Amino acid sequence: MPRYVIERTLPPGITPAEVEDAVRRAIAVNTTLPQIRWVHSNLAVDRSKFFCEYEAPNPDAVREAARLADIPCDRVTEVVEVCAATYALPS
Repeated sequence: MPRYVIERTLPPGITPAEVEDAVRRAIAVNTTLPQIRWVHSNLAVDRSKFFCEYEAPNPDAVREAARLADIPCDRVTEVVEVCAATYALPS
């Protein structure tokens, strides 16, 4: 399944409670879309951006999930996982 990173610009002054509400909406929508799997997210310390990683059949599926959850979806980029362990130096 292709993997995508979604960049979401959050409104200035968004509160932790509003972030939690958005996350709960995303989880609720994702349970209705079996082709979508939320892998993990990173929230900027200043709460200006969310970077979310999803598995989905295509970028449009990710955008539709965001629309249904009423959360931003500014940029969708297909990615591949790169693990540090793969490049570990021999001991």
